[in-house]
Amino acid sequence: MKYLLIISHCILNTASKVAMDEGELKEEYEKRDRLIRCVMENNIQLLQLPCPEFIIYGSRRWGHVKEQFMHPHYYEECRKMLYPVLQQIEEYVRYPEEYQVAGIVSVEGSPSCGYHMTCSGNWGGELSGDAGAIKEMQNTCKTVNGPGVFMEILEKELAARAMTFPIMSMEEAVQKLSGIKRNERKED
Repeated sequence: MKYLLIISHCILNTASKVAMDEGELKEEYEKRDRLIRCVMENNIQLLQLPCPEFIIYGSRRWGHVKEQFMHPHYYEECRKMLYPVLQQIEEYVRYPEEYQVAGIVSVEGSPSCGYHMTCSGNWGGELSGDAGAIKEMQNTCKTVNGPGVFMEILEKELAARAMTFPIMSMEEAVQKLSGIKRNERKED
């Protein structure tokens, strides 16, 4: 049996993330390192999701909040990006004796790929304006419970195809993968 883990794009490709102080990403990188070690030690197969923010806005984009992605064009582009991934998942699911999808790994806090938490705020407008107004807008940014736009769409597209998988944080994925391999060893 081969276990397959579907992962958010920036887990394997941190160059796709919004440019920011790398020190702020230390905790996330540590979680990623634990996940990748667990994947390698347990011979878990990976299927990498596309990064809608990078594809639509590029590498020089500003950070966004979920509300900025909640529009028809972004939804449609996400569905288009997911189509070939969904076809791959459907193919694996056809052979349950050979493959098992262990789940999907989110990047918590992301306005696209967060699942338990996403970034929310009242962002929009011109950035070269009044510094006080910009600061006020920045102060609306917060982490809230709930999924990002891309994970919401992925979950709906999977459900439309009668497929459901757990969507997990990196820490939850490490726990789950470790449990799968422990249970498999007990059965041997």
